[in-house]
Amino acid sequence: MKSSSQFSVIALLTGLIIIIACGEDGSPAVPEDLVDSDVVIEHVESEGADELIPRTVLFGNPERMRPQLSPDGEQIAYIAPVDSVLNLWLMNADGSEARQLTYDTNRGVTNYFWAENGKDILYMQDQAGEENTHVYRLNVETEEVTDLTPFEEVKAYVSATDRDQPNTVIIEMNRNNPMFFDVYSCDLETGELTLLQENPGTTEDGCMVVGFMTDEDLNIRGMGTIDPDDGTIVIYLKDTGEDEWEEFVTFSALDMVSPERFSEDGRGIYYESDLESNTTTLFYQDLDTGEITEIAHDSLADIGGVSFDPFTGEPRAVSFHYLRRNVEILDPSIQTDYDFLGDFHPGDFGITSRDNADSTWIVVYFTPQSPAIYYLYDRTTRSMTYLFNAIPALDDYQLAEIEPLLIPARDGLVLPSYLTLPLDAGDEPLPMVLYVHGGPWYRDYFGYDPFAQMLANRGFAVLQVNFRASSGFGKEHLNAGNKEWGALMQDDLTDAVNWAIDQGIADPDRVVIMGGSYGGYATLAGVTFTPDLYCAGVDFFGPSNLITFRETVPPYWKPLGAIMDIRVGDMDEDSLMLEERSPLNYVENIRVPMLIVQGANDPRVVQAESDQMVDALRENGNEVYYIVYENEGHGFAIEANRLEFAGRIEEFLYNHVPGVECQLFEEIPNSTAHVR
Repeated sequence: MKSSSQFSVIALLTGLIIIIACGEDGSPAVPEDLVDSDVVIEHVESEGADELIPRTVLFGNPERMRPQLSPDGEQIAYIAPVDSVLNLWLMNADGSEARQLTYDTNRGVTNYFWAENGKDILYMQDQAGEENTHVYRLNVETEEVTDLTPFEEVKAYVSATDRDQPNTVIIEMNRNNPMFFDVYSCDLETGELTLLQENPGTTEDGCMVVGFMTDEDLNIRGMGTIDPDDGTIVIYLKDTGEDEWEEFVTFSALDMVSPERFSEDGRGIYYESDLESNTTTLFYQDLDTGEITEIAHDSLADIGGVSFDPFTGEPRAVSFHYLRRNVEILDPSIQTDYDFLGDFHPGDFGITSRDNADSTWIVVYFTPQSPAIYYLYDRTTRSMTYLFNAIPALDDYQLAEIEPLLIPARDGLVLPSYLTLPLDAGDEPLPMVLYVHGGPWYRDYFGYDPFAQMLANRGFAVLQVNFRASSGFGKEHLNAGNKEWGALMQDDLTDAVNWAIDQGIADPDRVVIMGGSYGGYATLAGVTFTPDLYCAGVDFFGPSNLITFRETVPPYWKPLGAIMDIRVGDMDEDSLMLEERSPLNYVENIRVPMLIVQGANDPRVVQAESDQMVDALRENGNEVYYIVYENEGHGFAIEANRLEFAGRIEEFLYNHVPGVECQLFEEIPNSTAHVR
């Protein structure tokens, strides 16, 4: 495995973050079941509740997921729940002798991979959603777990491995300075950490060092810096054993260059770039001659992923995702494999794991109706063995179809979008949820989404829009969102809703806006700046004030502050604009009921962002329902909290949107939810 960790951060940001009655004092009353009271309000359900897909199926833990082949191909590790907590398991490649490896009882294990030695599994895990991940070594035979980075308030992760050095991994962590990551070599046999490269923080010219990159022999060969004044990024390279860095490429924050990996001999580098095009292109550059070779490009979508030959190090396949995923085969030797796999199952597929011989692959198929079905593929016999379905209970229900579509914005920009309709929707306009993705330098995809399926099952149309600033559609689409939070980005969402109304899809009196992270901000902005468009809002983990949001980001985001200045707004020059785009300052405009959700330990959007919004809403006499989840951060790791969260949303929408269905809300044991 090779990854350029901090360089990928550069790529992300440059390819870029129940009816409540009023009480007598004028403040909104809190439902009696949500305070310390002996009175319990009976929760409601619709007449058709028994026919609905249970939330436990849609939001519960998968039965099994994320299988990974051992390097010799003899064993398969995977994740499965034990007492509702996800843990690592191991079985033989034929499915026999399954046994539990980890015994976590807190937030579970989800991010793992095999060490090249075949004896250990490495996994990254935080403690309470604060994202200070540690790196753990699990001995597969003895089941002994060792924390390789046992340091308080430190974020650590594995950034590279090498099959020729099976007992060595590269770990990066911000132990010395929370803003910057140093590079260490870790001996898996002893656990010893050796500092390979200290991050100096800044260079002589005042630029901040945002990360390093190793070659295929784990030598540090790349470094990225950013100018804190204007966001200019420089990638430097050096030869093995040399101390002097040489400039490889310089580009602005409006462009993107992302190194993929060095060639096997170390004399060339593969990288993605959009310097000469709107969407990214995969290039190879010979570092001795400077010759550049174009390898793959799509005019509509940026590169989604690159698969490299494990022996030659040359790229074999490149994926792109505009409305649907497609793969360009570069190596003719795998064409027959991909043809066979494409014909085997109707879903899109990906290769999630392979043994060191490259003779056995784990293949995953995914559709809007199923998140993951896994098979073991033998390349020598071209035969498939079924492993498991991540959520087999979904097969008992008929799920909705997702329609990819293109929606025009008012200025002509095309917005790739997805529409999910209830089964047998009929011809009448429907209640609709505009479900806004986070990031915003992220995107919605064609595939399974539990919220889209739950809402469609309850009678909603669900619209997901890749508004300007969404990534994956080229830099023009991305950069069109610069400094447009609450403005043109919000206009895109408004235009999409009006399109759905004009098409007869959405009932204009029953449109809800909902989203998390940036989607939470967009929810607050939607009910604030277009108060007549929506009948309710659901915000989870959303910033309410762009000034305080930027002031409280994690320390390791601060070197990228110049990019945030460009993407969101400069804290000094654009302070007035940021205040004007902050929903907190216009709560008097909000006229609809709100559900606001927050993780208590969220390091990206801190709890104060939601607290201050809720306080302002209550002072203004608005209907607001506020839930804080302890032991959670910027998302949900605990099954009980996911189920509780989904149930709260379903009941809230049922109570505020006529004509939809709802299952009975039930208290979830072990949930850490606190209603405030």
